[in-house]
Amino acid sequence: MQRSPKARAWSVSLALIVAMLWLSAAPLSAAPSVSDPFTAPLDVRRQEAALLPAFSADLNAAEQWDRYTVSARVDPEKRTISGRLRLEYANRAADPLDRIYFYLFPNLPEFGGRLDIHSATVDDVAVRVRYESKRFLLRIDLPASLPSGASTAVVLDFSAAAPLDAGQRYYAAFNRERGVLALASALPMAARRVEGAWQLATPLFRGDLVTGDTALYDVTLTIPAAWTAVTTGTAIESQNDGAVQTTRFVSGPQRDFTIVLTRFPSISAEVDGTRITSYFRSENPEGGRAALDAAVNALRVFNRRFGPYPLTELDIVQIDARKFLGVEYPGLIMIDRRLYTGERAGLEIIVAHEVAHQWWYSMVGNDVQNEAWLDEGLTSFTQVVYQEELRGAAAAAREIDGFRATYLRARQAGRDAPLKRPVSALRGNYTAIAYAKGALFFQALRVRIGEPAFDRFLRDYYAAFRYRIASSDDVRAVAENACACDLNDFYRDWVLTAAPVAVP
Repeated sequence: MQRSPKARAWSVSLALIVAMLWLSAAPLSAAPSVSDPFTAPLDVRRQEAALLPAFSADLNAAEQWDRYTVSARVDPEKRTISGRLRLEYANRAADPLDRIYFYLFPNLPEFGGRLDIHSATVDDVAVRVRYESKRFLLRIDLPASLPSGASTAVVLDFSAAAPLDAGQRYYAAFNRERGVLALASALPMAARRVEGAWQLATPLFRGDLVTGDTALYDVTLTIPAAWTAVTTGTAIESQNDGAVQTTRFVSGPQRDFTIVLTRFPSISAEVDGTRITSYFRSENPEGGRAALDAAVNALRVFNRRFGPYPLTELDIVQIDARKFLGVEYPGLIMIDRRLYTGERAGLEIIVAHEVAHQWWYSMVGNDVQNEAWLDEGLTSFTQVVYQEELRGAAAAAREIDGFRATYLRARQAGRDAPLKRPVSALRGNYTAIAYAKGALFFQALRVRIGEPAFDRFLRDYYAAFRYRIASSDDVRAVAENACACDLNDFYRDWVLTAAPVAVP
């Protein structure tokens, strides 16, 4: 994510939804040409449509991932989404499981909305709906203990509502404003377990919110025909009867499934088999084109430097964000409308930053609340790579200069901190540490181990942790393997302590 000037200092070089049902609508199964997703468990092979052919074999690992099937109706006028979600969940821990938790992100105060669970079943047995942590958590007690290695199916009837014109007060990625209904994190998401322990802490809005395990999504949406659904993944079936349209989407392996409805025009381009589409307000065609061009350039550069993006689609949507400049979700980027007017350098670098998050956050995951520097620092560093590839060494140096100045100001003010520090412990220095110092770490690593080893590190890190959750220690291990060297002192000084490091 990139914060706005009101939320943080930035420069060009550092650029950086009670829910209501649609009772008058036809049943969700009314569209005859779109098959009923609930007639059988999720069909893994359908997911191939979301992946480039060279990556279809990634689905061989599907047993490692949970599976979501969703059928829902979205009413942009009421700002609601309502329907049914089925989670096919496996107990991958060693001990039996007696409950499953879900995150309900719209119930966080900063969303200004609501997500209600109206009923729940586990393997067709009705169970009680229990909320915890001020409704951020849904607890489903299982009728019977789930042994290690066994699976169960949880079905939730849900509805959610977003606020109106609330980008100034709430999280704009869950909001209807100026022709866009953004429904980020509107679907219940299974909570993570790490070494058998549920990860149930309420996230702080100081950083990004969603740390999700890779899963497969099969999502059918019914919306008014005049609107366009922009989502994670790709459409595989569609029916339009004149008043409403029903479309079925598959995600491929993704950490979340995001939905945006808009009536904006769009333009598209293709890079290495991936179709990029830019959606923008009709009065901002030049900005819409500039956003597309930046994404095209970024995808081409990052494919070459880090390893290929495996998915067939990537979307960019102009929204009224107010409190941030850009935010990343799997396969879908939201960019604040202010960047679409005036000079283009800020828009370009923000788009490039959010495209890089498709590698660092989406494909290679990390705990965004406890180790935010892993995705934000590496993604910020990729701005240097982007400038270097497009404009040369001088432009890359200016990018580094911006990060250096931001970090050194914080250090001189006594606000230095180790990179490996949770968001909760970064007060007044989140951007300086997670973004700027994080970017400088990777530049310093580059200098320390040399260009060939550093390039090998980036590609190996992506290849080893695609669809997985990486840690700070994993960065060190991959880097040491790439350079065949010991980085103990370097890692200690930059990551584990606030030693006075030499800034590149």
